[in-house]
Amino acid sequence: MREYIEIAQTMDRIIHKYIRNEELKRSYGTDALLTRKEVHTIEYIGENPGLNLKSLAEVQGVSKGAASQMVSKLVDKGYIQRKESTSSGAEISLYLTEKGKAAFAGHLEYHKNLGKVWRESLANMREDTIKELIEFLRSFETVLDQEYESKRN
Repeated sequence: MREYIEIAQTMDRIIHKYIRNEELKRSYGTDALLTRKEVHTIEYIGENPGLNLKSLAEVQGVSKGAASQMVSKLVDKGYIQRKESTSSGAEISLYLTEKGKAAFAGHLEYHKNLGKVWRESLANMREDTIKELIEFLRSFETVLDQEYESKRN
């Protein structure tokens, strides 16, 4: 039982710290500073040019309304452009502008440097421990999704 409490308290701290860091702004090679939420939206679109709003919301784990608000914000800032989908006139596809591509490249560079720290931490772990950690985190995500859905309905 004690392990459960310690894990739950640690996960709570991690979640709170992650949320706190969501609004920190950084430079990713453009003239403006971006939050983690903003640059990750840019990342998803950069990795999937032509992505639609519904798919963006699903991959980010947010509502379609939240994704729409973020896209509008980034369109206004000049990072993303909306285009009518070639497959359906009713659907909008999302693409990066040149400024968005610069931020996307800057974000990749940022992760190369940050990734070194994580790679060093993981290098000291056994492969089976890493697999168990991934499995635990996926289970944790599933529990959070189920809890959200049960309270939402």
